[in-house]
Amino acid sequence: MKSNRSAMCSQAFVRLLSVGVSVLMIGLAGWPMLLAASQSDADPNEVGRRAAVSQGLQGLAPVLPAKFRRAQEVVPPVAELEPVSPAPAAPQPGSEAPPTGQALSEPVGPVIVGRVLYRGPVPSPTLSEVDRDQEVCGTTISMTPLSVDTTTRGLRNAVVHVELGEGDVPAERPAAASIVVRNRQCRFHPHVSAAQVGNEMGTVNDDPVMHNTHITVANSTVLNVAMVAGGRPVKKQLKKAGLQMITCHMHKFMQAYRLVFDDPYFDQTTEDGRFTISGVSPGLHRISVWHETLGAMQRDVQVPVQGTVVLDLEYK
Repeated sequence: MKSNRSAMCSQAFVRLLSVGVSVLMIGLAGWPMLLAASQSDADPNEVGRRAAVSQGLQGLAPVLPAKFRRAQEVVPPVAELEPVSPAPAAPQPGSEAPPTGQALSEPVGPVIVGRVLYRGPVPSPTLSEVDRDQEVCGTTISMTPLSVDTTTRGLRNAVVHVELGEGDVPAERPAAASIVVRNRQCRFHPHVSAAQVGNEMGTVNDDPVMHNTHITVANSTVLNVAMVAGGRPVKKQLKKAGLQMITCHMHKFMQAYRLVFDDPYFDQTTEDGRFTISGVSPGLHRISVWHETLGAMQRDVQVPVQGTVVLDLEYK
């Protein structure tokens, strides 16, 4: 009984297998016809796409439609690209483009920096007796005309001037700047100053007593005015170069100095004797130094087109 059932199952499996093989053979035989029919009915672009897929990725570009082909062009590596320089900006109307390599900013002119030194002995301050207005001025006034830095030997209140060279044109007149001398505690402040022709000078009385401001240049009076306590400032324009001496007829011990120049190439030394003068034209120049006690000295200096000249000017 069991043997009959096994034989029947075997026969059924063989029949089923033969049917499957027959169907498979029929399908393989008809596939080319189906593919040809689908290709004949398909859109040309779709046919090209299918052909490209069958040919592989490398054959993609040649079979694409023209409107898509440009976007698929091969881009060279970055290293092979030519660098693109920005186009120069067009000059504005009425202006000229600077030559290649020329700086847009104006060059900085030469600068003279240095120190005025004093190597000799420093005298002790002197005392002047006060014969009037002692309630304001005191009974004595200490005068220190020679002020020297004990560490650097720099000399204070020296005035350094660079003289114009041959063919140089003086600088334009400066804007009206006020150079004020104040009467304070029976002294002139500042004791030494420097200015340029065209500056405005002024004098003010800060004391509760009367003063007199008398300014002379080579014994010629520039200003002579009484300065009452609480009075208004007196102003006047500087019109002549030279060494001005400032005195007070009310108090004989009061005096001050002002040097006036035709050009701006001067400076007054600091507490440690330093000075800076800029804007001088290149070439050979004479440098003059003035001090109320030590007098004047001169030195010739070659100034380059650019750069800084460093020098020490020494009183002995």
